[in-house]
Amino acid sequence: MGYERWRDEKGHGRRWLTESIFSAVRRGSGEAVRETSFADQALETVLKFWAYSWMCLVNLVVGRAPGVEVEGWTVNSGKTGLP
Repeated sequence: MGYERWRDEKGHGRRWLTESIFSAVRRGSGEAVRETSFADQALETVLKFWAYSWMCLVNLVVGRAPGVEVEGWTVNSGKTGLP
């Protein structure tokens, strides 16, 4: 079995998919959790991912209004990139 076939069958090299979602959640809600107990930290993390999922769904279905500022990006105003 060649490397390409093994990679495709095992899904190797797809870590970037997960890492990009983790990065987006951290960027939107911060690196740290505020809760002190482990159970509450786990719940806070789940809620952060839940909120990110809903935000993505709403943006997909409804879209953003023109000129809305989102995390340093200006949407639909001609300006792109970080300020």
